[in-house]
Amino acid sequence: MSNGSGGCILCGASGPYRRRGAKGGYGIEECPACGLVQLVPTPTPETLNALYEEESYFGGEGGAGYSQYESQEAEYLATFREDVRRIAEFVPEGRILEVGCGYGYFLQCAIDAGYDAYGIDLSPAAVKWASERHPGRVFRGLLEEVPEIQNQQYDVIFGSHLIEHLTDPTAFMRTASRLLRPGGLVVFVTPNIKSLLARVSGPRWVSFKIPEHVSYYDPHTITELFHRTGFSVRAIDSAYQHYALPFVASRLRELLHPVSRLVPPLERLPFLRTRHIRVTSGSLRALAAWTGEPGPTKP
Repeated sequence: MSNGSGGCILCGASGPYRRRGAKGGYGIEECPACGLVQLVPTPTPETLNALYEEESYFGGEGGAGYSQYESQEAEYLATFREDVRRIAEFVPEGRILEVGCGYGYFLQCAIDAGYDAYGIDLSPAAVKWASERHPGRVFRGLLEEVPEIQNQQYDVIFGSHLIEHLTDPTAFMRTASRLLRPGGLVVFVTPNIKSLLARVSGPRWVSFKIPEHVSYYDPHTITELFHRTGFSVRAIDSAYQHYALPFVASRLRELLHPVSRLVPPLERLPFLRTRHIRVTSGSLRALAAWTGEPGPTKP
């Protein structure tokens, strides 16, 4: 079975795919050639853009988007500071472009660290919010369309929970390579479908957000994407996020339902209610440098 848009979105193989599950009217299936897990059929750009343009996408309403995005600013800032510190180990200064910048939390961390940082997003509400905090640095649109960035060269292109939304990741990487200086980095944080959290959670995995998460990578498939598009892997790490303890507890209860009622709500104790913790999110962070030499594709 093909994915309804000409084959695997990574390698183009037509299948048959291995069925991993189904949700929200889509199959969750694994390509037999490259191993990428993806939705079948592939959601249309119109379907996805309609999600991002909703005011509620960053408001926590419904199943799409981000819950408690504004109220978790402190946690996001702590998380993105880790990403900036990791980037600095490879590129200690320069110009950064964030794709999918949301409210500009990563931009704030990058600017605070001395980078010349810019961002783009498809959400009108997010761009408005981020632009008010970072005038002249945030634009609305796709990577290949925003006029303000087309004639620029960046040292780093960063995308946190971005690549899993893309229906044509190869085209995105080609555009990214055009905007990067020679040797420049792309840095992605994305759900890792082979993480312990994903395996333990099964069909309840929090990253099965349908249809906005079009695909699900692991260290092998993200490396394959880089290899095919002229990038050389520099590092692949486990990604961590900072959360308030009650938020983690609520997600844990969702995962453990219905037996979660047997777990005492310790997070409601006054001295734990405001505590923040650093936990694995079941995601990976991948850094790769533009080499200009795509590797041979598999037959």
